[in-house]
Amino acid sequence: MRVFLAALLGLTLLGAPALQAQGLEGKYVAVGTVPAAHSLDVVVVEEYLNFTCPHCNNFRDVAKPVFKKYGKRIKLLRMPILFRGQADPPLRLFFVAQANGKEDLAEEALFDAAFKSGVNIYDPAVVNFLARNLGLSEAYRKDGDAQWVSQKIDAAAARASTFGVEGTPTLVLQSGLRLFPESTMQAFVDNFDHLVLELLKRG
Repeated sequence: MRVFLAALLGLTLLGAPALQAQGLEGKYVAVGTVPAAHSLDVVVVEEYLNFTCPHCNNFRDVAKPVFKKYGKRIKLLRMPILFRGQADPPLRLFFVAQANGKEDLAEEALFDAAFKSGVNIYDPAVVNFLARNLGLSEAYRKDGDAQWVSQKIDAAAARASTFGVEGTPTLVLQSGLRLFPESTMQAFVDNFDHLVLELLKRG
């Protein structure tokens, strides 16, 4: 779902110099310092996603083998963001779930509700139902509207703007390489796989 977050979020896209390390091959846009090839023990991956983006939902399935392949050598940071007109209850549930050790379950529940059940996950009643199914009713009542949750939502949007994220799914590796699907999802995931391999130390 390609959108311009600067317009949607009222934030300014900040350009970053293309600092491309020699020997690092793959399709990406440099949005910061690009690490040297085979220099990392763990690759930090920020995934900018939207819970009603069909491409994000597709990415979940296509990318599973890559995350399984590298295991703990990938540190995944999910960064959910909103588009114009979308309410924030799904993000609030996500961050409450994250704080309670149920991030993966909440991500699956939100995507499945949107794409398998076809319900409106921006409806507070639907989010309350999902919170109850996740065993998070009390936690969500207590912290759903908390300031720290609002700060998490704002921080993800601001970071997306900093990296020039214009659509979802977008991956940012090591705060330096931005990846966005330009053709098929499989090609996008293959490129992601390749770049992770290029960044990780051998052996």
